[in-house]
Amino acid sequence: MPIQEKRIQKDLDTINGFNATPGNGITRLTLTPEYQGAVDYVVKELKLIGADISIGPAGNVRGRLGGTDDGGPAVMMGSHLDTVAHGGQFDGVVGVVTALETARAIVEEDIDHRLPVDVVIFAEEEGSRFSRGLLGSSVWTGLMGADQLSTIKDEMDISYIDAMARAGVRVDDRRTLTPSDVRAMLEVHIEQGAVLEKGGHRIGLVEAIAGIRQLDITIKGKADHAGTTPMAERSDALQAAARIIIAIDEIAVDSGPHSVATVGRITCSPAQVNVIPGLARFSVDVRSPDRALLESAVDKITRAVADICRERDLDYDIDRMAAAEPVLLSSNIIEVLEKNARKNNAASLKMISGAGHDTALVAGLAEAGMIFVPSRDGLSHCPQEFTRMEDIVLGCEILLDTVIEIAI
Repeated sequence: MPIQEKRIQKDLDTINGFNATPGNGITRLTLTPEYQGAVDYVVKELKLIGADISIGPAGNVRGRLGGTDDGGPAVMMGSHLDTVAHGGQFDGVVGVVTALETARAIVEEDIDHRLPVDVVIFAEEEGSRFSRGLLGSSVWTGLMGADQLSTIKDEMDISYIDAMARAGVRVDDRRTLTPSDVRAMLEVHIEQGAVLEKGGHRIGLVEAIAGIRQLDITIKGKADHAGTTPMAERSDALQAAARIIIAIDEIAVDSGPHSVATVGRITCSPAQVNVIPGLARFSVDVRSPDRALLESAVDKITRAVADICRERDLDYDIDRMAAAEPVLLSSNIIEVLEKNARKNNAASLKMISGAGHDTALVAGLAEAGMIFVPSRDGLSHCPQEFTRMEDIVLGCEILLDTVIEIAI
């Protein structure tokens, strides 16, 4: 069998050894030493099989196996290596290691292919360091200009461009992707939910990916003494934020069964026990597979912020951060994936992804498909995240069959 389970396991173990929080989940933020160590490992493995390596805009990595028609559009496969803080061992990484193993199998089995085959690593998918999810794919697909990277900063006020320089990342191919560059994009990913496990399915085929809107909301009030300021005279930014967060939850519930909204990060200042907060800042992540419902939810959240702040005579700023449109994936590729799942004795389930993926952005340029493998108990973005090796291998075998079919 060309796909080797032990080699995939070694890849997973090695990559997850690059971790800033041993014993407390996996933390591998973009352009940190841990991240660069993981990228360098994959690059080294790609070079061993003769892949040509290039670094694209924002530090996206491509390892190319040339085809007999080297000027043709590439079949791309891969995912990301950055994680959330204290995350799991499989999110993103599974997509990279299955792409790497597929490339190895193509070379070792001497499989002829007309089109180039690319293994790709997208940078800053999670947005954990620079608060911009899908950043690498946004720049590579031209949805965000590379010139904006100097204005995007982490919590230490280090810009993305400076972080690339500190990490020794040098872009040698500044071109953005175009439809003529990509024949197809394929990604294996853990489900990050429990639909497959509960239904007894080993493979999911993604029909649509939910759109995302991420907001950064700042409420500006007045810091004052907690004991001497009457309740009626307070300009409490955190109280207003609390009411807005409750309103966001209600807006999401009213926006349909597949719409969700999450406030995942909140800070206040001066953050003292006996001081009324003068400033509150929080993130909002809104998702829906329906663009109209997605935009409507964001509009309602914006009005709620304005109304609640006006009632309390507070100022506010709403910064629109990452955005991704809802995407329908290729029905043609889904048919090929479904056929190859049957070939590998696996019944597949067509499903919607509530999580965002770089593949959604590449789908704006070319046909795209995603293979989901089950997550135990539906857990993800946490140390308890787990996917069985036999399911990862199955996903990889389906990926290999599909890449060969498209690339020949």
